Amino acid sequence: MIKMFTMLLSSSKLLVPKGKYRWQLVLLVMIGAAIPVTELLVAKLFTDLVIAGSSKPLSEIILQLALFAALFVSTRTINYLQKTYRVKFFDKAFGADTREKSKTKESWEWAMGLELVNVLSFLTQLFVIAFFFFALSPLFAALNMLLVLIVLQVMGVLFKRQLKKQRGFVEKKRAKKEVTPAERLGSRIQQAEFGTLLASFGVVVLLGVLIWFSLDGVVSLSNTIVLFLGLRLQNTTFSSVSSSLMRFARAKANSF
Repeated sequence: MIKMFTMLLSSSKLLVPKGKYRWQLVLLVMIGAAIPVTELLVAKLFTDLVIAGSSKPLSEIILQLALFAALFVSTRTINYLQKTYRVKFFDKAFGADTREKSKTKESWEWAMGLELVNVLSFLTQLFVIAFFFFALSPLFAALNMLLVLIVLQVMGVLFKRQLKKQRGFVEKKRAKKEVTPAERLGSRIQQAEFGTLLASFGVVVLLGVLIWFSLDGVVSLSNTIVLFLGLRLQNTTFSSVSSSLMRFARAKANSF
């Protein structure tokens, strides 16, 4: 896992020149990471409103509805802006790069750059969601953090293997050896889905723990619903991390 993060950091230094572009990259990642927390806040507001809404004053209900709508709309808007601005960002960042490179290498660097933002955003999202859980149930959040670290360790191993395979494919192409699309794509998809499958098993176990905590009164009903939605969001993020890592490995093997 540590080597995976080190490689991602070194790749970002190679792709993005120093100065304002580094800070813009960090900003893009942080904006992408803030989206799931906002979605969980929306879920928290919604569940509190539904469960305890009848006992609240009308003015408070209206205020919560307005806040719910504002957060929901802002989340979708920020997500759209973050994803569309990435293209402009890399167009400017690559334009400031003075290195000589072919059209093919430039194309692979574009793919690598876009996947780099995806991977860093998804990884940050995982930790942001995990820390958000501590506000709802510290005990459950600790178990969830353990799952996140285990899954990322496994994905780091899969990433290293995939990078090695993709570099092997590049060497075969340079040696004029045949590499079928089924071989290249099959390897990447299989590794990505295997990482997703392992993560899903862990999430299922945590869902069982969550039900147990809820029935035992350790977690309130409102927080149980939010944690359930958070686990589903986290599971989707696990899948996105796994797929993006394998695509990043392919692009990196063909870029540098």
